[in-house]
Amino acid sequence: DAELLAAAVSATAAVDGPEAAIAELTEAIAARGPDAGRLHLEARLAVVRSFSPRHRQAASEHLRGHASLAGRTPDERTLLGLLAQTGRYEVRPSSEVAATALRALSNGAYFDDATGSTDAMVAWVVALLALMAADGVDEARREIERARLRVRAHGSPVEFAMVANSAAFLNWRSGDMVQVAVEAEGGLAAVREEDPAPHVVALRATAAQFLAYVAFERGDLAGAASALAAFDSEHPDAPQIMPTIWLHEPRAVLALANGDPGAALAEARLQRDAMLAAELDPPTVPWREPAVRAAMLLGDGAAALVLAEEQVALARKWGAATEIGAALRLLAHADAGRRVELLTASVDVLEASPSRLQLARSLVDLGEALRVARRRTDAREPLHRAIDLAVACGSTVLRTRAVDALEALGDRPRRLVLAGAEALTASERRVADLAATGRANREIAQELFVTPKTVENHLGRIYTKLGISGRRDLAKALA
Repeated sequence: DAELLAAAVSATAAVDGPEAAIAELTEAIAARGPDAGRLHLEARLAVVRSFSPRHRQAASEHLRGHASLAGRTPDERTLLGLLAQTGRYEVRPSSEVAATALRALSNGAYFDDATGSTDAMVAWVVALLALMAADGVDEARREIERARLRVRAHGSPVEFAMVANSAAFLNWRSGDMVQVAVEAEGGLAAVREEDPAPHVVALRATAAQFLAYVAFERGDLAGAASALAAFDSEHPDAPQIMPTIWLHEPRAVLALANGDPGAALAEARLQRDAMLAAELDPPTVPWREPAVRAAMLLGDGAAALVLAEEQVALARKWGAATEIGAALRLLAHADAGRRVELLTASVDVLEASPSRLQLARSLVDLGEALRVARRRTDAREPLHRAIDLAVACGSTVLRTRAVDALEALGDRPRRLVLAGAEALTASERRVADLAATGRANREIAQELFVTPKTVENHLGRIYTKLGISGRRDLAKALA
């Protein structure tokens, strides 16, 4: 009867909204004894609450009561996965959060149990995100590859998109912009025809966020604006859930890039206020970064310094190398007197981080700072390293900055000309990777939720860009 009640509550959430579903579940749990059915309902309640900032505190208190669960059953794993998300939001030590996430994932057992249940998949995704935010990208990569094989064979469009968005975060965390775009676009394509339930809105918002990030790294401001505008047009009355709150940060970055620091600061503060209302402030969602840069441009260096120091304190509390290194770089921007010292420390910390993109950013900043400080010889090595990393990550913007700084020193690095696999768009790369494994056009179309004709058109452009005559040469050309 607990499973039937949980199914009825899912219908309530779809028809009357999450508030009605939360009330229904709370009443049912209160009237029930301590049996296995109660844990099933508590897991469902935790999933429904996870989308609502208004219920975050109640959800946190509820989940802390399940911290000792071993993760032996699907319901225990769901509760542990959501507990890992809560730990990330509340800035508990990243090592503790990673351990909880791994207990939830149980070496692939959770995904096997979760397949076919959207609610269980939600907790699988947030457990993965918490693990990756704690710099556990190697374990997350293994989990995602196992999941990818399963959803390709048996998954629904929503499950495909959940795995794709997790993979987008993984590649963003490690710094592969091409694959971030591939996964984000694939996730969006999969849920194009889905009804706008909260989990679908969350998937679309997350994909829009990652596509905007990729566009920024390519210097494509129009592309970033388009990704954000597409989400807004599809969901003009989107509920305020965690992934829609996070969209204020790329909007702030876009405003900065367009020369409007006032609008950037306003967007950053909107995210700050929404997060404070939910009593969370994770350093992995760095609204302070555009806020610091906006404050500097507006002439308020004192406010910028305070915000940057707050970010460093939060990052150290969290403990992941990626956030600490990024926060030290932000503080260097606000504290000119210690810029070289702080950027050197940032690079040192990020050497131990999985994020090659964050390391490239700090190397560029360090090289530029050393050049300005007239330490010309010292500036060359970080700039050359930054170029190599920027190319590997697919960040045109970073490479251009590093090249310009080197040319100011009298060096003449060669200009990058996109050719071969680097010239493929994200959609083309998705098709090319699958075609290279021997899949037929119809199989690729089914897997990517597009038409066979779309696959055929993509392959024609792929062959032209790679300079090959057919798919027999694809694997070699992509290597």
